[in-house]
Amino acid sequence: MADLSYSTIAGRTPVHGRILANLPVQASWVDEANGEKFLVNGVTENVGETSALVNLEKLPSVGSRIKLRLIHEEKTVIEIEADVIRVERDPSKPLAALSVVENQKKWKEKAMTAAEEWVTRNWQLNYEEEWVN
Repeated sequence: MADLSYSTIAGRTPVHGRILANLPVQASWVDEANGEKFLVNGVTENVGETSALVNLEKLPSVGSRIKLRLIHEEKTVIEIEADVIRVERDPSKPLAALSVVENQKKWKEKAMTAAEEWVTRNWQLNYEEEWVN
């Protein structure tokens, strides 16, 4: 309840916004332990203003710095560097939580717009015919 009153009084929410969108990504990094290079495809679970939660075939270590390329409609939206702040090694859904390190303003503009477009398109393709006036 305190968070609700805080956000109402201040006129802002205490947490950053996220959009649930499944956009393709490509992540690359070098394993610091053995120097092995990885290039992994995946998909976003959500896109935040300065972060992303991604489902990757292979997970980097927590604390790793990776290059992330966000793709929308088969075009690169933005390529940034991000730090891995958390991983979930669930075999059915391996996830990495990423914090954008550079170009945060550009990430917010481009990634959030692409995520909004994905949600709009997904809604139109999957739900438009189900609505009855």
